[in-house]
Amino acid sequence: MELNHLKRLYMPAIDEIVERCKITDEFIDKEKYQVFLATIWGNAVIDPIGAGLDETDLESLHDFLNIEIGQVVGPGKTLTSCFEFIVSKKGRDSLDRQRVTARHRTFLDYFARLILGREIDP
Repeated sequence: MELNHLKRLYMPAIDEIVERCKITDEFIDKEKYQVFLATIWGNAVIDPIGAGLDETDLESLHDFLNIEIGQVVGPGKTLTSCFEFIVSKKGRDSLDRQRVTARHRTFLDYFARLILGREIDP
C-alpha cells in the first residue's frame, strides 16, 4: 500500500491521538502516545480488513507507524520501543496512571510477547 493511502487512512486517527496526548501546544505526553500507537498496531494485526488493510499492507503500516513514532517520541523510536516501554517498570506505572484496563493491558502484553520474543513479567 502506498504511503499516501496510509496517510489518508490513518492520519485522522493519529491527529486525534496527538490532540488527546497534548498537555500544551508544545508538549505531548509521549507515554500515552506510545500506548495509543501500540494499540493501533495490535488492532491492525488482529483484523487487517477491519483496519482498512490487506494482510500484505501490514509491513507498510508498520513502517508508517515507526515514522510517526520517531517524529513524536524521538529519533530511533519504533513500535518495538513502544512495547519495550509498555512492559518496563516505568511503562507499567504509566499504564496505572492512565488507568488502562486489565483487558487492554492483556492485549498490549500479548503483542509485547510477540514483538519482543519473550515472556512478560506481570
